[in-house]
Amino acid sequence: MAPRKIGIVGGTFNPIHNVHLLLGEAAREQFGLDRIIYIPTGKSYLKQDEDIPAGEMRYQMVKLAIDNNPYFTCSRLEIDREGNTYTIDTINELKKMYPGDELYLILGGDTFKQIENWYKSEELFKSCIILAAVRDNMSIEDMDKQRSYLHDKYGADVRILQFRNIDLSSSDIRKRLLSGRSVRYMVPDSVIEFAILKNIYSGVSVSDDDDMKVYVK
Repeated sequence: MAPRKIGIVGGTFNPIHNVHLLLGEAAREQFGLDRIIYIPTGKSYLKQDEDIPAGEMRYQMVKLAIDNNPYFTCSRLEIDREGNTYTIDTINELKKMYPGDELYLILGGDTFKQIENWYKSEELFKSCIILAAVRDNMSIEDMDKQRSYLHDKYGADVRILQFRNIDLSSSDIRKRLLSGRSVRYMVPDSVIEFAILKNIYSGVSVSDDDDMKVYVK
């Protein structure tokens, strides 16, 4: 049996929005991935001072968002893990769960610039294929230079994911929700209804983080 290609999209998902879903679908289509796993972060050591909804709430929003896509699934790996969340730990757990399959870590271009500074990044490069989406403030030329640099230095397998830059972030969505403005067509309706029902964003402080910076760890 041929190995499956499994894509991984991680992030705080506070809340998950349509660009997260478009990113997974673009990766699946361009690289022939068999499955996309969305993984809400647990306790990120880089976001300890932020007021982030409980992992269970963010997990439920992700489940609702991906419900109608048979190629998408979500995992509790990080929200159920004790202590700080590190990407390499998640990749190692997934390798045990899916032995012989190929893992593709899907990143935004802004996150891709920082990946060399992640915890055990050299081990991470050897453990999965990196799909770096062209977006934000990094041009294709700059991304290709970074790709070549990481390959030459670490043997990293980085592939460029063509992705239209859509100006949408979770922080913008939270601001709109807190001010009573519409987020229709930015967030799946089921997620909007859940967030309102559970009163998730009432009184929550709004930072300038962009949840599109998937796996900033």
